[in-house]
Amino acid sequence: MHNDLTFFTNEEGRNLYDRFNKILSKNTKFFDVLVGYFRTSGFYLMYPALEEVEKIRILVGINTDKKTVQIIEKSKEEQIVFDMSHKDVKQTYQDEIINEMKKSEDSYQVEKGVKTFIKWLQSGKIEIRVYPKAPIHAKVYIMRKDLDKVPDQYGSVITGSSNFSKAGLIDNLEFNVELKDSRDVQYALEKFEELWDEGIDISTEYIETIKEKTWIKDDITPYELFLKTLYEYFKEEINEDKNEQWNELLPEGFLRLQYQIDAVVQAKKTLDAYGGVFISDVVGLGKTYIAAMLARQLKGRKLIICPPVLIDYWEKVLWEFDVSARVESLGKLDKILDSDLDKYKYVFIDEAHRFRNQKTESYEKLHQMCYNKKVILITATPQNNYSTDIANQIYLFQPKNNSTIIPNNKNLEKFFQSLESNLKKLEKGSDEYNQTLKNNSEQIRDQVLRHIMIRRTRSEVKEVYAEDLEKQGLKFPELSDPEKIIYEFNDHIEKVFNHTISIIKKLEYARYKPLTYLKVIDKNVASMMVSQRNMGGFMKSILVKRLESSFEAFKKTLHRFIISYEKFITMCESGKVFISKKIDVYDLMDNGDDETLMELVEEDKVQFYKIEDFNDEFMPALKRDLTRLRLLEEEWEEIIEDPKKDKFLYELKNNPVLKNKKIIIFTESKETAEYVGLYLEELFPSQVIVFSGQSSEKVRKEIEANFDPKFDGQHKDDIQFLVTTDVLAEGINLHRSNVIVNYDLPWNPTKVMQRVGRINRVGTKHDKIYVFNFFPTAQANAELPLEENIISKIQAFHDTLGEDSKYLSDNEEVSSHQLYSILNSKDSLEGDEEGDASPQLYLKLIREIRDQQPDLFVKIKNLPLKSKTGRKSLLVEKDSTISFVRKGALKKFFITDGEVTTEKPFLSAIKYFECKEDEKRILTPKVFFDHLNKNKKNFEQSFVEVNEIITEAHKKTGRDSQVIKLLKALSKVKTFTEKEEKMIRHLRKLWEDGNIPSTVTNEVVKKTKGIKDPIKIYYEIINIVPDRYIENNRILNKKVNVSGDIEVILSSYLKKGVNE
Repeated sequence: MHNDLTFFTNEEGRNLYDRFNKILSKNTKFFDVLVGYFRTSGFYLMYPALEEVEKIRILVGINTDKKTVQIIEKSKEEQIVFDMSHKDVKQTYQDEIINEMKKSEDSYQVEKGVKTFIKWLQSGKIEIRVYPKAPIHAKVYIMRKDLDKVPDQYGSVITGSSNFSKAGLIDNLEFNVELKDSRDVQYALEKFEELWDEGIDISTEYIETIKEKTWIKDDITPYELFLKTLYEYFKEEINEDKNEQWNELLPEGFLRLQYQIDAVVQAKKTLDAYGGVFISDVVGLGKTYIAAMLARQLKGRKLIICPPVLIDYWEKVLWEFDVSARVESLGKLDKILDSDLDKYKYVFIDEAHRFRNQKTESYEKLHQMCYNKKVILITATPQNNYSTDIANQIYLFQPKNNSTIIPNNKNLEKFFQSLESNLKKLEKGSDEYNQTLKNNSEQIRDQVLRHIMIRRTRSEVKEVYAEDLEKQGLKFPELSDPEKIIYEFNDHIEKVFNHTISIIKKLEYARYKPLTYLKVIDKNVASMMVSQRNMGGFMKSILVKRLESSFEAFKKTLHRFIISYEKFITMCESGKVFISKKIDVYDLMDNGDDETLMELVEEDKVQFYKIEDFNDEFMPALKRDLTRLRLLEEEWEEIIEDPKKDKFLYELKNNPVLKNKKIIIFTESKETAEYVGLYLEELFPSQVIVFSGQSSEKVRKEIEANFDPKFDGQHKDDIQFLVTTDVLAEGINLHRSNVIVNYDLPWNPTKVMQRVGRINRVGTKHDKIYVFNFFPTAQANAELPLEENIISKIQAFHDTLGEDSKYLSDNEEVSSHQLYSILNSKDSLEGDEEGDASPQLYLKLIREIRDQQPDLFVKIKNLPLKSKTGRKSLLVEKDSTISFVRKGALKKFFITDGEVTTEKPFLSAIKYFECKEDEKRILTPKVFFDHLNKNKKNFEQSFVEVNEIITEAHKKTGRDSQVIKLLKALSKVKTFTEKEEKMIRHLRKLWEDGNIPSTVTNEVVKKTKGIKDPIKIYYEIINIVPDRYIENNRILNKKVNVSGDIEVILSSYLKKGVNE
């Protein structure tokens, strides 16, 4: 026998949603709801069935927090009436609505359901009240029929566990019962009426909250959404310009420069996000001060690594900023590795561009030191034309194949390799090559550097921070167009010069690459062949650079070559040949002092061979070289003129810019510096100082006293001319001078930027600064236009070197035209680059809104989560939607047209939002929600946990793949202990993620070749891999705080078209 009790559990065929639909659609006149939780966002499920219902009353409880529950319980114990004020009740429920809508499903159906609910509230069809006296746990639904239509049916009541929400109606496993007896319905109604009478009407507040404080708000203009984007993106930085704490952090006498403070805030955010950051403002903006302020903000021990000449400077700055840190020379990496590195949390690397080449030993050591640390890279020139330059520096804090920088592409190495391969297919210097090079740079900037680099140019700082600079009484000097000092070879010099060029080409450089002449090249020697060939090209470049630098330097270098050859030939004739140990040319090139390098070639003779080990070409090649060198020396002994010197002295006497000015003369050659110093001393006694890598600290202090306006000691003014090598091109202030002379051609344009940065500094008293470049011409080419004459001479040097022109600098070589253009472009010398607007311009804009339109700022701040609007845009090919999404502190932009979804960096994304104040909004269509959910899905995929990463990282090629295959094979061997098996898995993960530098990988491949025993292979690998990688798993920053739910901050629908 069946009774009128029916149970609903939301199991298949018995869900409450279907039952409500059935009852409500059949002559129900009144629907009363008493629930603890009512979800407006779930209303879309029910409103079609409620269309014919005459009156709906909803009574809800308050979602009280733990504290409120305690108060209620206490009031019961003490027999006190607990009654929240009407104001408190309304505010509490408004907060509930806002939180509910934040978490609601993003769909057209939800929006339509909520808008229908609001419409019925406004018409009086729905009333909603909140019961203020106690939390409601009951879930009661009372449905009364229209007795005029069905007089025999009073109605029914459903009660149980289900709240009025999608979860309660469909999703959750619930237990509800329907009662059809009229007495039960009447009893439930009476109780409902008692509570209803005590309820507080919140219909007005409900409507206002939904329409103004949730994503249902439909009157947000495109301009307001643009400003909201800026507010949310820069939220952590907006008010830092008002933060007086910075005044306390700055040493006495230091100016509070907002552009530096903003850099610190951004750098800290980046460091937390990615485990590393580049501080790469162009020279002269105070990167060391920015780094010191950042260090003070960071909790944990710091290690500073810098060039030896900057140790004192760093220690002084850190002392001034009250920062405790260990400062070490980058030349003492071994010493640092032998110390207790585990106690350091942060590693700061000054002049980080010195570590662009991962093939050097110094890079390998630095990589070990940075493993599992947070890394701050300080350099004005992080990237040259080689994309691997920047990649290798990034690998100091991010694994190559398991990176978190580029969304949906964990394989950073593959990203850079693909760019490089595009370039290698093209002819160097061609239009297509140059365009591809430019495209590569843009991709690197947009997809990688914008996430991890703080870089502002002077023009950006002047534009964004003009008001702050003016308030501080500071200005940047104007860099005048570079000026040429053109000297001319007469016919005799031109003849000797051309002959010299031909001889330098013919020289075989046998003395510097003897191993290439061995009869038998075993595997140990084979590994040194590249180094030996490099050495030959490097020594060739020394001759070329000295020839251009000064005749005096060339003569001395020529003589040194001759002495070296004579000694080496004598040794060979004795039957015993000692060969220098493997010398890393790339490490040598960074030294900058070629004379010292040549001495290194003579030292450390550790390998011994018999003369019989060399082939028949060896001795003749040595003697041919020596004969040619002696011939050149004889020719140059007849050259007593020096057109460059004569022209310089003429300019000093007659050029008004140079007369009676403090002048800094840069050269790449110590011998040229000494030579120039001597002839200037003759004309300007006691007014000349020469500095090179061998100069004493006393000389450096003398220079600072004369040229550094911030010098601590007594300032002097007795030196007019400073002649120096590039050892003073970094980390020293020389801006009491405003004139730089590049005495020889700076083959590496980056060095020119560094040089100019010594005097082009904020706070200089000079209005203008001047740069002079020497250029050679030939009398014989006088009929050519001047520019062609100069370029032809530069081209002669390039042609002499051919493929060896890469040894002119540690940069990618530039063409003669490029070098000439760069040296004559003030934008190039200042480091101002073409590109998109700076993020700082947008930060400036939202700060201006805060200060000049505070009401608008407050309105923007209070716009709801998931705000949306629509606008027309010519930036899209198809109608699209762009969304700004976050999870914790991780913020990203995604755009989709429904088919293709891509992530956009901030500077690209903001273009889709940027608009004028009066731009009209358009309606967001139904497809907007499909777009939004695609963007959300892509955001979810962009940051999976490390162990869930879907990546092509392990599809590796080259030496890494060889080691991975080897370790895979070892993992199948059954004779290893459990501990060894665990270590093999750890080693394999290290290589698969890209945590091992190439030098270690190459050594593993080399040492394990030919070994058959798996256990011996295992121990060979263990002995090669540095302990730091074996003892520590790399902690991939859970960097940004990614706790919490995914939240859509805002979205804009973009309809293709022009705004009217």
